[in-house]
Amino acid sequence: MYIALLNIVGTINNSMVSRFMPVLDYIQKKNRVRGLLLVVNSGGGDANATQILYNKLLKIAREKPVYTSILGVGASGAYWLSCASEKIFAMETSIIGSIGVISISLDISELLENIGIKTRINKIGKYKDINSPFRKMTDEENSIYNNLMNDIFLKFREEVQKRRKLSNNEIDDIATGLLFSSLSGKQKKLVDEIGDTDNALDDMKRMHNLNMNVKNLTPKKGFVSRFIGISTESFMNVIEKY
Repeated sequence: MYIALLNIVGTINNSMVSRFMPVLDYIQKKNRVRGLLLVVNSGGGDANATQILYNKLLKIAREKPVYTSILGVGASGAYWLSCASEKIFAMETSIIGSIGVISISLDISELLENIGIKTRINKIGKYKDINSPFRKMTDEENSIYNNLMNDIFLKFREEVQKRRKLSNNEIDDIATGLLFSSLSGKQKKLVDEIGDTDNALDDMKRMHNLNMNVKNLTPKKGFVSRFIGISTESFMNVIEKY
């Protein structure tokens, strides 16, 4: 029996979902895996990919302890994932938070006009090109797009408030997109303890009576399928034998 460790590093996207979901299924189903430690260093990423992984982590957390150790950055979607944990640890030099939603797109319509290029758009549906880089958005379209982003933000905000047991005033204070130091984050209840990965692991072992080793199950990015031609799920079947 052992405690699983997963490194959540870099951008959270659909590729990460594809690599991590078979491993998370394995962690959830196998009794030999008695706990999960997430080691996070990420500025976030895609909201949908984040929610898929977060929902899976919540299911695991209902059955066995899940802890998070934030090394470096645990921001935006990465902090959302961390909220699935029973406890969040962060080092003194870590930064956390950025509870908000952002969408960045280009408007090159004036550039094209200045160099004499005209754009011809054929569409069916009034708002089909609502975020096209080839024309300015109208005030109405900006409002529609902001409402869409706001719905995603409210879900993010709701989960942080619920999991971190924050009052309305407390979540209003932190859900502004700002980053916080880990010390400030602890004061604002975003972090439980200041410490490193060893501190998080020691706490999990002590609180849940888990006197066992740790096994790193982080799937290698692209390695399995690209070089040896087997899926991550098959890789987990290999691990199960040991």
